[in-house]
Amino acid sequence: MSKSGLIIRSNERHEVSLPARARVAFSHTEIVKLSNGAGAKDGWVEVHLIDFSRAGIGIVSTTFFPRGSILEIEAHDPESQDQEALINCQMRVMRVQMTDRRPAYLIGGAFSETDDKVDSQISALMDRLNGEGENHA
Repeated sequence: MSKSGLIIRSNERHEVSLPARARVAFSHTEIVKLSNGAGAKDGWVEVHLIDFSRAGIGIVSTTFFPRGSILEIEAHDPESQDQEALINCQMRVMRVQMTDRRPAYLIGGAFSETDDKVDSQISALMDRLNGEGENHA
C-alpha cells in the first residue's frame, strides 16, 4: 500500500506574519556552524515567523539550518514598544524545503525543552491568535 504523503496535524495551526530572529542553540554550536555569508549578527539571523501552533512553528529563512538542529527563536510584537518577546523558545528543525521564488527555506520545527515561561508564552500567543484574552490580534 502506498503512502499518500498527507500530513495529519493534531494541533491547530495559525498562519502568522511576524519578523523574528533565529540562531543555533548553544548545545548545537559545535555541530552547526553558520558561514560568513549568512549575515549573522551576534549569531542571530533575521527570519520570518509564518505559522504557529502549540506543537511548533514555521519560519522562512534565507539561511539554511539542517534538519535535526536546535534553534533559538525570538519574535516580538512589531506593533508594541514592549521589550518582552511574544515567544522566545528553542525548536528542533523537523522539515526544510527550499522555496521556488527566492533563495529561501521554509523551515518547520517542534518546540524543544519548554519550561513554564515558554509554555506561558505559547498559551498567550495561541489565545491571542484565537481572538481570546486582552491582547487578541
